[in-house]
Amino acid sequence: PEVSEEELYGPEPYDLNFILPVPPVLSTDKLRLIPFIPRVHAAAYFDAVRGHETMYQYMPVPLENPSDFLRTLEMCRRDKTAVMFAVIDTTHPDAKHPEWEGSLAGMFGLLHTDKTSLVTEIGPAIVLPAFQRTHVASHAVGLLLKHVLDIAPSGLGFRKVKWVASPSNLPSNKLAQRMGFKLEGLIRWVLVMPRVEGYQKDGKEARAGDAGDGLLGRDSNALAVCWDDWEEGGRELVQQAFARVA
Repeated sequence: PEVSEEELYGPEPYDLNFILPVPPVLSTDKLRLIPFIPRVHAAAYFDAVRGHETMYQYMPVPLENPSDFLRTLEMCRRDKTAVMFAVIDTTHPDAKHPEWEGSLAGMFGLLHTDKTSLVTEIGPAIVLPAFQRTHVASHAVGLLLKHVLDIAPSGLGFRKVKWVASPSNLPSNKLAQRMGFKLEGLIRWVLVMPRVEGYQKDGKEARAGDAGDGLLGRDSNALAVCWDDWEEGGRELVQQAFARVA
């Protein structure tokens, strides 16, 4: 069902509605991942992205204005296979939110989680403009990989973590490969890109007259870290990323 204006921030109290238990925090010495709760985190998030909305150009959902962002987030919350995390950089305190133990630096999530096939996907992977080209992205990815692929009780003991990126999105592809994801192939014409006001999202034109009503399409690179990659050097790669000074 559609998300009404009254439902944009989700239920109160907030229900993550995920098919698996969600830890209250995942952390390194520089970063914390905590559940993203719109009533708590959205205002600071919107302040940080204002004027940088083209950062969403590769994303196949409308996130550019606050109501669309909240609507998309609520639709994800209603999907039991998805959960979103607020990324907190603990190296930069926020005087307005001391309870966060750092500054809001982005939003990462898990999508399409299948506890039968033991597969999930990291996405979205959003680092706010002020925190790009820092430790934030690698620590966030590493924490999610450890949470998903480590054996219980320290992790979920899943077998595969996927990463999907536009071939044009070089930073996303490079981040994934730097963190141990292996390219499995190109999935052609897998997404339809929505129209947004003010600019055109990244995509390519389809044939005239098809059912897409002129909307652009997108290919996706499919990458993954599997349990054997993890046990054969992937875990150590993540630990090295955590240990880097910058």
